[in-house]
Amino acid sequence: MKTLVVILALVALATAQSAYQFSDGFLEVLGAQPVQNFDCAGRAYGYYADVPTDCQVFHVCLPISDDLGEIVETAQFSFFCGNQTVFSQESLTCSHPQEAFPCDQAETLFDSSNADFGKIPEERK
Repeated sequence: MKTLVVILALVALATAQSAYQFSDGFLEVLGAQPVQNFDCAGRAYGYYADVPTDCQVFHVCLPISDDLGEIVETAQFSFFCGNQTVFSQESLTCSHPQEAFPCDQAETLFDSSNADFGKIPEERK
């Protein structure tokens, strides 16, 4: 039990440090510190566009379960796309804006684009 508590504490610490923590040079690409209002709480495992940043930022949400399978928290990892690219919720990649799914509509694809993300298909016999 003590081990579980220590592991959860370490995960919480790592999670707190991962949301909106970017590599050096992010200000040159984004132009300014992004508004930090995206929250992974209650979201399925997957990739999510950050609409307030015009999709220049995206997040990976990872629900963390206990031994009973109950979700105890959701880790959030934030990334920014390369210069002059945006995150396309349709393809889950950074693309040129003219080739990407419209950012202002990205939230309409959150559920469908992540529905099978991280699931291993059953082997056919």
